[in-house]
Amino acid sequence: VLVSILSVVDDTKLITKVIIRELQPILKELVFDKNGRRPLLQLLHPNCSRYFSPDELDSMNSSIPCLSLKDQSEASSQTETSKVSIGDNDSKEDIEVKVPEVNEDKTSVDDTDLAEGGKKDPFVRRQELLINSGLAEGLLDVCIENVGELIRSNFGKEVVYEVATGGFGGILHPTLDDKINSLHKAIASLAALPKSEDSQEEHVLLNFFSSRTIRKLILDCPNFASILWDEALKGKSELWSHGHSCKVIAAFLESSDSKVQKLAKKELQPLIDNGTLKKQKSREEATQ
Repeated sequence: VLVSILSVVDDTKLITKVIIRELQPILKELVFDKNGRRPLLQLLHPNCSRYFSPDELDSMNSSIPCLSLKDQSEASSQTETSKVSIGDNDSKEDIEVKVPEVNEDKTSVDDTDLAEGGKKDPFVRRQELLINSGLAEGLLDVCIENVGELIRSNFGKEVVYEVATGGFGGILHPTLDDKINSLHKAIASLAALPKSEDSQEEHVLLNFFSSRTIRKLILDCPNFASILWDEALKGKSELWSHGHSCKVIAAFLESSDSKVQKLAKKELQPLIDNGTLKKQKSREEATQ
């Protein structure tokens, strides 16, 4: 329900006041929660099949028009209040969502617009809810402060990925470029830590979740790839060419960005020649 509200309601000032302000103080709890993170992921990357199952996407797409028309036909002269639960059974936050009374004099054209999910451009709606409200800035702060824990977690890693890439359509650029760059450096700083068996925490280049997230960031975010190479991997490729971390190293050669490939090619070529590293086709080559 909350995901649908964030996706279709045009009055972003009301949504910011009633919903976003309730989410901001509990962002850390939300990003670690399987269900709590979904409203954030929907704003960062709407209707993404990585975060919602086909049935959930079908349900959202089919329920939005019905809910809109139902709200309009059943609206009374008084404001109605409903509650939306966030999170799982162990941690729930009840948020009251006030639905303003609907003007019964609206034309059938307005009914159609409402049924289709509102008149406002979806990108503008997301921008107002993420950027103008300060939600995205707060989310970036949470990611930077808790990057090690988040990127190693099954649910948190996806929020880190979306924020670090700037969100779908570059929604966070250019307003939050400085903080996104700080997040890139925070991840690179973790990757630059020495490999140690005595450490209580598994190194981010070896951890199952974080190594895959970092690999995907290299492929999808050239700016991050450049920072990671310069601050953490340059001169250390052979050390990290085994285990989960070898896929991180190989991602530089698989990137579709020629500048990213060029960064690492000279150092990685000997590892490919001696069989230590297996070269995969770049995305560009794979699509040809």
